[in-house]
Amino acid sequence: MLVKLNTKDANVTERSAKSMEKKLQSRFLRYFKDEPEDKTTLWVKISEKKYITKAELTISYQGYLLRSETTDNKSAMAALDKAIDILERQIVKCKTKLARGRHQTITQDVAEPAVEEEPDNYPIVRVKTYEMKPLTVQDAILNMNMLSHNFYMFKNRDTGRICTVYRRNDGDYGLIESEE
Repeated sequence: MLVKLNTKDANVTERSAKSMEKKLQSRFLRYFKDEPEDKTTLWVKISEKKYITKAELTISYQGYLLRSETTDNKSAMAALDKAIDILERQIVKCKTKLARGRHQTITQDVAEPAVEEEPDNYPIVRVKTYEMKPLTVQDAILNMNMLSHNFYMFKNRDTGRICTVYRRNDGDYGLIESEE
C-alpha cells in the first residue's frame, strides 16, 4: 500500500509525516496484505484553516471508493487518528457487506443479541424529476441557495457534463463533475 501525503497550509514536519505514514501502514496493511505494494494508494490530505486541522483520507477498497474527513483543533495527528478510525470502520463494513453478498446464508442464534445491520435494499420513498437546463456553476449555487438545499445537480453550460454543487461544512462550496 502506498501512502500519498498532501498538506495545504498545515505545519507538518518531516518527522510527523513519517510518523503519520507509519501509523497508516500499521493500521491498514492487514486489509491489503495479499496485494502488491503498489496496487493500492491511500491519499492523505492534511490542511489547516483558522487553527482547525482537517484530515481527509481516501482509498479504493474492492472497487469502492472510501473516504473519511475529520477536524481537530489540537493537532494534525489527532485529526488523523479520528479519520483512521472512521475509514477502518468503513472498510470493515464494506468487507462484511461483500462477504454477505457472496454467501447469502447468514444464520443468527436466538440467544445472540441482534446487531443492527444495514438493509440490503434501500427503500426509495420519493422520486423527483426536473428539467436540467444548462447553467454556469455560479447560477447553480444561486439556485441551490434559493431553494435552501445543501446540494444541486445541473448540466454545466461550459463543459456539458452533469455536475453537482454542494455546501461544505466549513461554509465553502464544492463541485462534483461526472467523467466522460
